[in-house]
Amino acid sequence: MIELPGWLNATLASDAAEGRNVLSPGIIRPLDPTWRVVGPAFVVLGSQDDNLAVNQAVMVPPPAGCVMVVGGQAGSRTATVGDLMALEIKNLGVLGLVTDGLVRDAQEIRRLEFPVWCRGTTPIASAKRGPGAVGGTVLIGGAVVRDGDLVIADDDGVVVWPRESVPELLTRARAKLDADNARAARLQAERR
Repeated sequence: MIELPGWLNATLASDAAEGRNVLSPGIIRPLDPTWRVVGPAFVVLGSQDDNLAVNQAVMVPPPAGCVMVVGGQAGSRTATVGDLMALEIKNLGVLGLVTDGLVRDAQEIRRLEFPVWCRGTTPIASAKRGPGAVGGTVLIGGAVVRDGDLVIADDDGVVVWPRESVPELLTRARAKLDADNARAARLQAERR
């Protein structure tokens, strides 16, 4: 895997990808607007009102340094994770969680400093009957996410780069950053 730069954010990632593979804006939001994660996806497919697949994913376990992406929860009324599951996932070295579902224990998750992007919150616990799947591909927020695709998430949104396109998209994102920095310098100079 390519070393990922600290300057990469969702805006630059979206610009580099020409707006493609951006999860539905305004639907999947961070529990804390200061959070940002960049890492390879580890995909989990849950089912409505059920998080058995997330429990199974913890047993796999996910690779350290990944972002867990849980799809299949868009219609759920129950939580994809709560604070204890979030702590367990964090302890495995997972950088953050992106889900089209809801979470519970939001204050506790914030205190854990475990970055989570979700549809919202609920106090309702999920069933654990299945079905579900760990690994592969999910459709979440209108974008297809595969294991190993690059997830870039912050307060502006969540962008997913196909793993085979990461080197090219990094080059584009760096060029956009350089152009933006040059423009900002010109505008600051004109202000004086």
